[in-house]
Amino acid sequence: MSKSSAGEIEAGGGPGEGGGLGAFGRRLGLVLGPAIAAGLQLMGAPEGLSVQAWWVVSIMALMLVWWVTEAVPIAATALIPLIALPLTGAANTADAAKPYADPILFLFIGGFMLAAAIERWGLHARIALTVAGAVGARPAALVAGFILAAGLLSLWISNTATALMLTPIAVAVAGAMADNGHKDPRLGAALVLGVAYAASIGGMGTPVGSPTNVIAMAFLNERGVDLSFVQWMMLGVPVVSILLPVLWFIVSRGLVAATPDDVARGRGVLRRAREALGPASPAERRVLAVFVVVACAWILRELVLVRIPGLERLSDMGIAIAGALALFLLPSGDPKRPRLLDWSSAERIPWGIVILFGGGLSIAAAMDSTGLSEWLGLAMQGLQGYEPLIILVVLLLITLIATEMMSNVATLTAMLPIVAALAVALGINPLLLVFPVTLTASLGFMLPIATAPNAIAFATGLPSLRTMLWTGFFLNLAGIAAIMAVNALLAETILG
Repeated sequence: MSKSSAGEIEAGGGPGEGGGLGAFGRRLGLVLGPAIAAGLQLMGAPEGLSVQAWWVVSIMALMLVWWVTEAVPIAATALIPLIALPLTGAANTADAAKPYADPILFLFIGGFMLAAAIERWGLHARIALTVAGAVGARPAALVAGFILAAGLLSLWISNTATALMLTPIAVAVAGAMADNGHKDPRLGAALVLGVAYAASIGGMGTPVGSPTNVIAMAFLNERGVDLSFVQWMMLGVPVVSILLPVLWFIVSRGLVAATPDDVARGRGVLRRAREALGPASPAERRVLAVFVVVACAWILRELVLVRIPGLERLSDMGIAIAGALALFLLPSGDPKRPRLLDWSSAERIPWGIVILFGGGLSIAAAMDSTGLSEWLGLAMQGLQGYEPLIILVVLLLITLIATEMMSNVATLTAMLPIVAALAVALGINPLLLVFPVTLTASLGFMLPIATAPNAIAFATGLPSLRTMLWTGFFLNLAGIAAIMAVNALLAETILG
């Protein structure tokens, strides 16, 4: 659902976001973070800023350095506000801890559990192979099928899981066609890069598609902008719908036409992979039914469900948790695994991400309560004379450069306070800046270390670094253009 060890937080692992700076960077960060925090305190608070607010700045500096360098596990760093805010007087214990149970986090937990059930029964593999096989086996069509499958899956499940599942199949298809005489080295690169980039793009489309989306929604909610699941999709899905065809156009250019024998060989690989799954099990069909019901409920909540007596207070979080509970209750039809989801499977979802979000939200709440957010807004009032579009472009370029080299969560956490202060200074709705910055943090297509899907694709040996750099460069530019266009055309309309 976003970046892990090379950029995404993957089920069963910790929030190992971004490539980090290596062992030396971790050792340096371990010392540099406290040193910067102490240095800020020795400098003293600027005029007009309270002592408590300045402590928040120091705590933020420590956390950001540790997040960027991964000096300690990222989720562990996110626990710092629980200790530091009460000790410095920036917040009491209850206020510091409250954001760790923000309702928006339970929306993500429910989404994680639904994804865990989909992966547990192999439903994601069946969906992906069905989509990839439906478009045909000619080179350009194959690339389109894999891109479409990866993009659709990563709307709902981890980008890394999507890439790990589809990349070996893509490599096998490219190998089978090469063995049959279709010697086009660009096909293998197009397939694996298409899967990797589509997995990252798809995560932009729904709130549960990427951790950064949830962070942004919670941040906006704290500032009075209450985005629903369907409102995020109304912004995110158009971006995905633009970028997936652009991705296909970029990676499929120049592919050599295949002979009928080549096509038959590629189709055979996909057919054998589907046959290896066997017929759909009762558990797969039941998980699919739960998934469809939950997705439809998210989409129809504001339009229909809240108008039904007794459901007026239904929330996106409530739908997610109800779906998760249904997975624990419904029988699977498999005597060895009697329920669609059990706790041993659920406990492998990345619980550290909940702590990570909580830490970011706790710091954001302290910024508001100590007056730091207001002070930043006043300090940036000098920017009012600048064109908002120019400011937005600068913000997106900074975010893009940062997310190519470090965690998208750390990048967004660092950017959001600046973005919120700029929105206040410019007198505009924070969504108009937060949304494009959030989606830009999910770009990062140039470097193998930028995201886990990138690393998986590069590890196959099929795309060269030069190919990844140039393909990623043009896709990054297209991503920024698409995000800005959708933001300009739809954001204010959707908010009403």
